[in-house]
Amino acid sequence: MKRRDLLKLGLFTTLAAAGGAGFLKIYKHTSGAGEILQYPHPVLRRIAAPVNVIDNSVVSLSRRMIATLQYHSLIGFFSRAFMSRGLAAPQLGVSQRLIACGIYGQIRVLVNPEIVESGGAFSGYENCLSLPDQEQLVIKRPGFVKVKYRRLDNREDLLVAEKGYAALLAHELDHLNGILYIDHPQKVVNQTSIGAS
Repeated sequence: MKRRDLLKLGLFTTLAAAGGAGFLKIYKHTSGAGEILQYPHPVLRRIAAPVNVIDNSVVSLSRRMIATLQYHSLIGFFSRAFMSRGLAAPQLGVSQRLIACGIYGQIRVLVNPEIVESGGAFSGYENCLSLPDQEQLVIKRPGFVKVKYRRLDNREDLLVAEKGYAALLAHELDHLNGILYIDHPQKVVNQTSIGAS
């Protein structure tokens, strides 16, 4: 490749990256995405309070959580600390028992979630948006969970999840109890051996 072609390619790549970064800034501002608290912020270690009333503030918080998940899904391809499928309210600085997760192809908001049944075992790679510089770890979680929760319309519901989705729910419920994935028995994963997830 000629030097002139290399310069053109470099210029195009730089402009594309700048345009992408500009798009992400605009999206973050207009979507209502929140700032994720970073460890060791003390809110991340608190036991979150139950949601007593599902009112407009809870609905507004759930929308902000979903927008934040969607924003991090956009930038996830460029970040090694990427777990965009779930977010707990304490990660946005609100110590309430509320999570938003992408489960089986749809985003669900779970108010006052509680694991009522679990079993089996599942080990998978985990990381966390609140610990962006932490190594990715293999964590052992239940392979099956049944979670009781309230929906935003205040109706009680049950969610049954297996394998990776069960682990995701367990990870997010840990956040509501001030527990981080680094608190579990773990194994550091060699970064060169990790495939796309």
